[in-house]
Amino acid sequence: MRTKPTDHIFCAMDTETTGTNPLAGDRIIEVAMVPIYKGKILYRGIYHSLVNPQIRVPATVEKVHGIGNEQLRDAPSMDEVFEKIRSYVSRSIMIFHRAEFDLTFLDFTAKEIGTFLPTVRFLDTYEIAELLFKERKSLSWLAKRYDLPTPTHRALDDAIVTAKIFLRMVRDLEMDVIELVKTWSGEEW
Repeated sequence: MRTKPTDHIFCAMDTETTGTNPLAGDRIIEVAMVPIYKGKILYRGIYHSLVNPQIRVPATVEKVHGIGNEQLRDAPSMDEVFEKIRSYVSRSIMIFHRAEFDLTFLDFTAKEIGTFLPTVRFLDTYEIAELLFKERKSLSWLAKRYDLPTPTHRALDDAIVTAKIFLRMVRDLEMDVIELVKTWSGEEW
């Protein structure tokens, strides 16, 4: 009997950053987590926050997501936000689009504030696209394919779109989603 994917708590997550490389000084400036349970997005459980990176956002980056230095001045620091992230990560199977990007920033951030990121069980819609469409696809391509709103490069909007894409992909998959998680993580459940 197939395990229903809805028997587990999933959580779509997205971040926005000041650039693409935390080793070069780029930092997270926005985070959103969208829980999914029993095949439905739990809108009341969504967490979203701007994050003060304590560095300036380059104008070229601000043009991408529209988040500027003025908006971030009074935002909480990552020290204040990280425990919420840890709580969601430790209780959920995380859903990302291009997980390596977000996980690299989260791991770097954890080390920078003197803590650690718990073990992250996750699925990546970018990778799942290869199973379904024979090649990896962008978030915009997947949103269009599933007739969803175009991603905006804002963490909350993109996390909601990622959650909806995941739910559609689960419907289309012939593989048990928990087997998929095991395959990705190498863990026994």
